[in-house]
Amino acid sequence: MKDLYDVLGVARNSSPEEIKKAYRKLARRFHPDVNPGNPEAAKRFREAQEAYSVLSDAGKRRQYDQFGTVDETFAGPRGGDAGPSARAPFANFEVHGFGGFPDLGEIFKGFFGGASERARHATNVPIETSVEIDLAQAVKGTTAVAPVRHEVVCRQCGGSGMAGERVCSLCRGSGQVVQTDRLRVKLPPGVGDGDRVRAALKRDQGREVSVVVRVRPHSFFERRGDDIHTVVPVTFPEAYLGAEVQVGTIHGPVRAKIPPGTQSGQRFRLRGKGVRNVRTGIFGDHYYTARVVVPRVVSPAGRDASRRVAELYNADPRHGLPDSLE
Repeated sequence: MKDLYDVLGVARNSSPEEIKKAYRKLARRFHPDVNPGNPEAAKRFREAQEAYSVLSDAGKRRQYDQFGTVDETFAGPRGGDAGPSARAPFANFEVHGFGGFPDLGEIFKGFFGGASERARHATNVPIETSVEIDLAQAVKGTTAVAPVRHEVVCRQCGGSGMAGERVCSLCRGSGQVVQTDRLRVKLPPGVGDGDRVRAALKRDQGREVSVVVRVRPHSFFERRGDDIHTVVPVTFPEAYLGAEVQVGTIHGPVRAKIPPGTQSGQRFRLRGKGVRNVRTGIFGDHYYTARVVVPRVVSPAGRDASRRVAELYNADPRHGLPDSLE
């Protein structure tokens, strides 16, 4: 006969809590619902039950520790009909209807850790999702549809993890199932990348949803906070003599000045032509950087013009630059 402590994998001086923990671990591992059609698992499950029924009872455990049996009949009758007291001690267990296995309610309470309680608790935790929009939608505001994956109480078992006397086939004992809803979220003008907008699911008792906004980069307009940055190509005559050029902004085109002698990379500002701040309502600015474009076509006239332009430089533009790190 196997030693009951060895069956549970615990030491003889283990506390009741340690014995209970070891039993539940074995019950989860070898339960017939988890191992359908596996006779070896069913055997191990019964052995664990039998060992726990003795070691979890203080009186029976004392007898087992002293005599190696319970009521001196642990090994069964020793000849003849010894009456009820001579039956194996496991014959008097309370059975709750699953194939003769005792104490299933307690097993599943430990097995699933109170699935219905966890399911109820999960509804208090905000759900996080994200939605992607373009810059125009972020600037003007929009209504977007965000997919929301969240756990809800299993409709088949009501969150208990059990359907009758068996593990729920829909949630597999967790008490929860994953559901995907489409949530319409109103995004205010000026919403930025990484901003969070709070909404609520109507189907899940108004459960709070935190929607993270992702704004796709624009090929021309670069947003930095509430400001917009662009690069405006200008010709050499426009940079040298000065000019008025059209600059595109998120609010539409404007006429902007290029002062005489503008250097390539020089930056200018258009006040109030940026993004409206969601909290303050104040508009950011638009910064445009001039980039002098050199003609790609080389012609005799161009050579003559470049020589005349070269005479305008009264100093080497690279004077004073370091030759190396040293």
